[in-house]
Amino acid sequence: MTDEIDLVARERPDVAPYSLAAKAAVRRRLADPTSRPARPRPYLLLAGGTALLAAAGVVAVTTVPTEPEARPAKVSPGVVTLPKVSAMSAEEVLGRAAGAVTDLSPRDDQFVKVSSQTMYEADVAGEDEKESRYLYRTKRTIWLSADGTRDGALRIENLEPHAYPGWPIPPEAYTEKGTEWMRLPACNSVRDTAYTNLKKLPADPEKMRAYLYDRPHGDNPPDAEAWTAVGDLLRETYVPAPQRAALFKAAATIPGVTVTENTEDAAGRTGIGVGRVSRGVRAEIIFDPSTYELLGERGVVVDEKEAKAPTGSLVASTAQLEVTVDDTAPEVKDPHSGCL
Repeated sequence: MTDEIDLVARERPDVAPYSLAAKAAVRRRLADPTSRPARPRPYLLLAGGTALLAAAGVVAVTTVPTEPEARPAKVSPGVVTLPKVSAMSAEEVLGRAAGAVTDLSPRDDQFVKVSSQTMYEADVAGEDEKESRYLYRTKRTIWLSADGTRDGALRIENLEPHAYPGWPIPPEAYTEKGTEWMRLPACNSVRDTAYTNLKKLPADPEKMRAYLYDRPHGDNPPDAEAWTAVGDLLRETYVPAPQRAALFKAAATIPGVTVTENTEDAAGRTGIGVGRVSRGVRAEIIFDPSTYELLGERGVVVDEKEAKAPTGSLVASTAQLEVTVDDTAPEVKDPHSGCL
């Protein structure tokens, strides 16, 4: 999963990848003005998505059938039924997804806008150094410059936190409230994930596979890092159809990738989950069973000891609700956001 901390870390490739715990701690410190001196803070940004484009103006296109108002979100962190591995192979599912993708050709002066809902684990240590965990939840809308040269914007609506299965919700979970806006300055990390740069990625599956493996591995095995890179490229940005097709075909070749059916995203939509186990959690990318468009992601515990939660616990759940193309991004006056 690529998030705002990972993007900042790209500016220092010699440093090992940050853990989820470290990321959660950084987010809280950045959001709490009493915990740090006034200084520029890193922007918040995630990556991945799909979209369509009309001739001009603001275009609102939902890439998968979804009715947020009529289908309330389901993000229960309780124990879910672990489905059996499907008879379908990863090659079959991702091959169909490669053939079903739509395409987008935004102008350089336009913005890709993605709306999503997320739930992820936060791991914190209190003043007594005792570990605490909870699930933080948000609704996000992000505007990303197509060519990376214009400032974008991010709106985050903080939702009620959920308990990490088997753990009480710590007081720190309630420090982030309401809705916040952040300006996304046109820094190198923004330009790296801009449409014009993603268009330069390999369209050949073998070369795309090499790209997935050509990244710092840190403490994780290369196969785990390659799978993480797949999610990084699909989340809250736009990968053009030729590159996305190559990405799906390359992802199917990563050892350990399997398919499950009846996998539910954060919006309650059921799809096909293509996933891989890492650190006791099966991380799945969910596709619509009819169109094979991206629905969202989820994480389910498969090793109670390693994940520190009961087997079957839902510890991550997202939904990509809508992707649009916009001529402009909201102007956000954020004196703390600037290039590092």
